[in-house]
Amino acid sequence: MRLRLVVLLWCLLGVASAASADPTIRVQTTLHDGEVRVSFDVADGVSESVRAAIQSGLPTTFAYDLSLQESSAWWFDRTIAYARVSAVVRYDNLTRRYQVTFIEDGRVEEVRTTEDESTALQWTTAFHGRRLSSHRLVRDGEYHVRVRAQTRPRLLAWAWPWNPGALLGSVSFRFRP
Repeated sequence: MRLRLVVLLWCLLGVASAASADPTIRVQTTLHDGEVRVSFDVADGVSESVRAAIQSGLPTTFAYDLSLQESSAWWFDRTIAYARVSAVVRYDNLTRRYQVTFIEDGRVEEVRTTEDESTALQWTTAFHGRRLSSHRLVRDGEYHVRVRAQTRPRLLAWAWPWNPGALLGSVSFRFRP
């Protein structure tokens, strides 16, 4: 009985401390020529363990799943559009340069290099004006944009039963042309 109480208390303290240190995702949407565009950034999104993995030269992926959903009063919200955006950081210890590769829906879109760590990390945690959908939106319809973020490699995946690196941010809007 005493062991169960100690384990329960340990779990509660671990969850409370993890929740207080969690980074957040700020999401904004704009409509541009009939397209839904999403901008988002992760505040405090790079932990010390992720920085250490990057500094060791291990390719580290910041993956973001974007979804546009139409609200439904009677059933589950319907997903209208989905996109996956990733940024892969590779640090070269010899040249002391960071190479950031941007991948959108499986295609390499751009490759940037820099010598500044903070610039490389800012590139991986802030995205602006990403096209999410050109789907025709219903007038006065309610929509949600959700951004789910995670990093790979997951350093504690073997010890934690669910995905410890996943974050979620969302924003809702009503379409009025």
